[in-house]
Amino acid sequence: MRKIRSTTVLLFISIFFIIFAPLSNANATAYISEVYLGGYPIAIEMLSDGPIVSSVSENYALSGEIKTGDVIKSINGRSVSSCTDIGEIISDDDLETPLRVCVLRYNSYLNLEIMPEKDVCSDKLKLGFATKEGVSGVGTMTFVTKDGKFYALGHSIKDGESTSRFVCRSGEIYKCEINGIKRPDNGRTGKLIGRSVDCGSPLGEIEENSLYGLRGTFYDPFGEIVSLMPRDEIKPGKAQIRTTLRGEPAYFDIEIIKASKQSTAAEKGMVIHVTDAALINNAGGILQGMSGSPILQNGKLVGAVTHVFTNDPTRGYGVYADWMLTA
Repeated sequence: MRKIRSTTVLLFISIFFIIFAPLSNANATAYISEVYLGGYPIAIEMLSDGPIVSSVSENYALSGEIKTGDVIKSINGRSVSSCTDIGEIISDDDLETPLRVCVLRYNSYLNLEIMPEKDVCSDKLKLGFATKEGVSGVGTMTFVTKDGKFYALGHSIKDGESTSRFVCRSGEIYKCEINGIKRPDNGRTGKLIGRSVDCGSPLGEIEENSLYGLRGTFYDPFGEIVSLMPRDEIKPGKAQIRTTLRGEPAYFDIEIIKASKQSTAAEKGMVIHVTDAALINNAGGILQGMSGSPILQNGKLVGAVTHVFTNDPTRGYGVYADWMLTA
C-alpha cells in the first residue's frame, strides 16, 4: 500500500509539472498583451553612481593612471558618492604620500595611486582631473504598461567620456518639447533638439539604465492602447514608426527590411528603412533623439528604433519589444 501511495504522489507531481511548467517558462510578454503607446519625446536626467572623470590634466593623462570615464568609488578607503566628497577627503588627508583611489572602469575595479598637486591659482590641492555627477539628454518613450512601468530608448545610455554603460544611481524623466531639428550632414548623424517642460513635475522615475533602454515607474500612464506582437510573428514588409518632429506624435511609413530570428536578447533585431516622404523631407531620416520611437506592424507594437546608419540616415536598426520587457 505504501508503494502505491508513493507512485500516486509521483504521478501527481509529474502531471503538475506537465501542466504548469510551460506557464512558468513562458515569455513574460504573454502576460502583457496591451500597453500604452509612446512616441513622444522625454527629457532625461540621471545621476551617476559616483563622480565620473570628465577630463584629465596633461601630466596625469600621460601617466595613464586615471582616464576619462572612470567612476571614482573611494579615496584612501573612504567611500565617494559625490564630487563634494573628493574635495573633503583631499583636505582631510595627509598628503605626504599618494592617495589610494579606487575607480570603476569598464565594469572592473582598479586601485590607483595618485599624488595631488597644488593649483597655482587657487593654492588648493587638486587631483589633476575634473568630475561630473550626471548626464542629461532627449529620447523617445516606447511604451508604458498598464501597471505603470515605462520602457524607453531601446538601448542603454552610455557615458560620452568612456562609451561604457552609464551606471545610474537615480534619475527622472520629464515632459519634453521639440523645438528644432539638426539634419544629417556629410556622414554626421542629425538630432532632435528639445527642452524640458515643467521641470518641477517629473513624468516618472528611472530605475535602470538597461542594455535595452531605460526602465522605471511612470506616475500617470496615458495614451493609445495597442497590442504587442511577439517577435516570432514579425515579418519583413510594411510598417510604421511613431515619433515626434514637432508638436504631437505622428505615424510615418517604414519598411522592415530584415527581422532576425533571435533566440537570445540582442539590440539589432530588425533593419528598417524609412519610406515616408514627409519624414525624409522634414528630418532627413532617423535622428538622435528618436531612439525608442515605437515600431508598429499591422497596428501592433513590435519594437523600437535604436540606431541609424551614418552613411544612410533613412536606414537603421530596431530592437524587439519583448527584449525590452524581459532582457
